[in-house]
Amino acid sequence: MKKALLFAAALLTSGVMMAQTPTIVSTQVEKRNVIIEEFTGYHCTWCPDGHRVCNEIAEQHVGHAWSINIHQGYYAEGSGYTTTYGDNIAGLYSINSWPNGVVNRGSSASSNRSAWVSQANAVREENSPVNVAAVGNLDAASRTVTLHIELYYTSNASNATNLLNVAVLQNNVIGPQTGANKNPDYMEPNGMYRHMHMFRTLLTGQWGVEIPATQGTFIDTTITYTIPASIDGLAISDVNDIEFIVFVTAPNHKNILSGAKAMIITEEPTVNTFKVESTGCSLEFQPYVSITNSTANDIASCTFEYDGAPYTVYKTIPSLQSDTIHMPIYTITVSGEPDQNCVTTKTVSLTGFSTTGGDDHTVTTAAKSVTFADFHIYTQAGPFVARIGIDAYGSEASVSLLNQSNCEAVWTEGPWTDIAGFNPQTIQYISQLPNARHFEITFNPTTAGLYVLRLNDSYGDGWSMTNDNVVSGLWVRNNDGEFLAFPQGYTNGEDFIAKDFFLNVTSTGDGSHSRVGIDGVESVSVNTWPNPASHSATISAGSAIRSLEVVNTLGQVVFRTQNVNSDRYELNVSELNSGIYFLNVTTEQGTVTQRLSVVK
Repeated sequence: MKKALLFAAALLTSGVMMAQTPTIVSTQVEKRNVIIEEFTGYHCTWCPDGHRVCNEIAEQHVGHAWSINIHQGYYAEGSGYTTTYGDNIAGLYSINSWPNGVVNRGSSASSNRSAWVSQANAVREENSPVNVAAVGNLDAASRTVTLHIELYYTSNASNATNLLNVAVLQNNVIGPQTGANKNPDYMEPNGMYRHMHMFRTLLTGQWGVEIPATQGTFIDTTITYTIPASIDGLAISDVNDIEFIVFVTAPNHKNILSGAKAMIITEEPTVNTFKVESTGCSLEFQPYVSITNSTANDIASCTFEYDGAPYTVYKTIPSLQSDTIHMPIYTITVSGEPDQNCVTTKTVSLTGFSTTGGDDHTVTTAAKSVTFADFHIYTQAGPFVARIGIDAYGSEASVSLLNQSNCEAVWTEGPWTDIAGFNPQTIQYISQLPNARHFEITFNPTTAGLYVLRLNDSYGDGWSMTNDNVVSGLWVRNNDGEFLAFPQGYTNGEDFIAKDFFLNVTSTGDGSHSRVGIDGVESVSVNTWPNPASHSATISAGSAIRSLEVVNTLGQVVFRTQNVNSDRYELNVSELNSGIYFLNVTTEQGTVTQRLSVVK
């Protein structure tokens, strides 16, 4: 508290009163920058997906959007990552699910990650009354950062005063994380997770320092901060892992007018990310790096070691600015192999750069790798048979065969009907969904060539299917009746809007396609008695039982049997502990889940 008060006094006496000329902040009207405060936790299954969404927003609005990841609430308990400041920020809202967040604190309620993109886009459409800029000089030996902060009001804010806040974040915190695979860029080889943009403290106190907010006000202030060895017990071994977010709020703390990440001046530019983009059904992939010129001079060119060879790009990147540099396009060539694995990995590292003044610099940076084209191309003769399973939300699903050359549909099947009265809450602990429905599509393309079989999910969270290949998943057979190498069984939890499978068809056909299957709900009749059961339970069905499994409330399969081939099965429960279980019974008509109580 003492440090915050001293900073406030220095700000009000020197920053506001000094009529200086802006050096790093613009005096022209600018759009608002985006600050996302994400409430997250280390044993929260979907929180890494929230991190992924924040990263995508930052990439969409490079240099104008940043996230503050606040570990808070039930899913953060015991992590060592929580802070009192963060809990109090969450206290402005009613947080009852994670990940959750607020974009510029612009709403009376927090929102799910599905809303952040549109909210961030809306913020970037609005003019900001205040521009924010910050530059820091780091003395690594003394662990001291000197932050130079400038604000300029291009118009009057809604209130006569605002609040200036400076948040301290920590990157590269290696630790456990449930659901880490939902943000694979941050996964470590040892199974740990690389926590980024983790909120640690506020240099300006809980709610910031009061500043005037009238048109023409220029605030120029400096704060010196010595990075401690740890914050709340969490070690800071590398001072370069610390970053600072400066932002301005309204007096009620619930509206962030704008903000900026402090640019820390270094001797070398920073390669932030290395990614690949592709569009439609294309076999062309465009690798690119996001680079920040954190040096004091403008950059004229950058030299990389890309894919094992030097690659120089001549491009001006002004000091303290970020930009994107593209690598050569990589094209997948169809080999004609029956099963062609197209997975490709490229590696890039920055090896040197030159400034506009003509100075050449040699640097050594850690290599970054990216894996893409994670699919197979199957060269086969038609006709083909695709056996496809969908879950209860048939209205979200469809299947298309596309010409790869133009990505236009040859045919489309779906969407279908929903299962009436389906309640996903009743199966929240089960690893598969009941009442999966399946159908078969036989198709025989007119001309030989490359096609894409595409699964579509308009909701965007992927199809949730059972893990029985009889009634669910995606299974494709060629003209010889052989299954291709990409059968998809249980895919619950895999997010996708479109999932593509490439078929290089070598035959010419009649262009026909036909579907045999359902449009509505198949009746699956299953009865279990006695229930509760102590020693055994009888499961009977309206048709032959193909498989049966018993799942506990933790989602663990404690018993499974297949190929029952009878409409009745005697289940021995004598070795099960007392409690609630779920029976997943699969017949020719589909899968049904029933609750079973075991008492001893």
